[in-house]
Amino acid sequence: MVLYFDVFRHPLSLAELERLVCPGDRAGLVAACDELEELGLIEATGPYRHRPGMAGFVPRRGERARHAERAWPWARRASLLLARLPFVAGVLVTGGMSKNSTDPDGDIDFLLVSQPGRVWTLKSGLQAGRRVLPSAVRELACTNYLLSSDHLEVDDRNLFTAIELATAIPMWGRQACVSLLAENTWAARFVPGFDWSRQRAACTPLGPRRRSARAIEGIWRGPPAARVEAGALAAWNRYWNRKYDWLDQDTRAQRFKRRPEIATNHLHDFQLYVLREVAERLADAGVHESLSETPLAGLDATA
Repeated sequence: MVLYFDVFRHPLSLAELERLVCPGDRAGLVAACDELEELGLIEATGPYRHRPGMAGFVPRRGERARHAERAWPWARRASLLLARLPFVAGVLVTGGMSKNSTDPDGDIDFLLVSQPGRVWTLKSGLQAGRRVLPSAVRELACTNYLLSSDHLEVDDRNLFTAIELATAIPMWGRQACVSLLAENTWAARFVPGFDWSRQRAACTPLGPRRRSARAIEGIWRGPPAARVEAGALAAWNRYWNRKYDWLDQDTRAQRFKRRPEIATNHLHDFQLYVLREVAERLADAGVHESLSETPLAGLDATA
């Protein structure tokens, strides 16, 4: 876990390590950290644990935490706005904000759970809404991961997605957030403290009042709505194929997931970059761990 977060230059506090690795067993965690320190595999700087020689990133960690704290009021307002939209069943904050670490001009990543059969209608509506917002506001929120509430198991079962799920902060939509983590219990293979995340999801607010949204949802149903949904998916498919025709078909399929139950768009395969970096750190430390349960092009699953 320390080596994974070192990719982000993010030393971990004992409290964070305890939550991710062994909730409720601080004594065992401290003993394990002491042993790793004696072996020269990690170092301690105050309450933080990091890779040897990386103590210089502890002050940076504090600065990024302060930036994140200043951004949280906006994140809460954006989450509430998203939760009030038609077809939204759940809202979670992911990325750096979910680790309380961001740049002064960093954006906020959201994972949205959509009502069944409305993923691409919702994505198209979000894109249309972004176009009318000022650029300074538009770039603050990224809703680039949408899942349907009837198909919540993620495709890529690896260390990267497991940590993203475990650290995602549920904001609105208790049932959707609880179901998301319940459908991805495989993540406990990589994050032993995953049950803590599931318990946190159970405390998610049910959802804001959505009278206008529910009125739209009540009208938007039947064959016409299904045709719009299929048309939106087809339109996005054509758009991405045309815009990124320099990528081969398999790469586009990995970075731009285009199925009725999922919509993602990540031009740069960040998870592959992170997993490769982790693999190098593990190899240097002489540690052998599985990094992925599902095939990922360009990655040896065992490091």
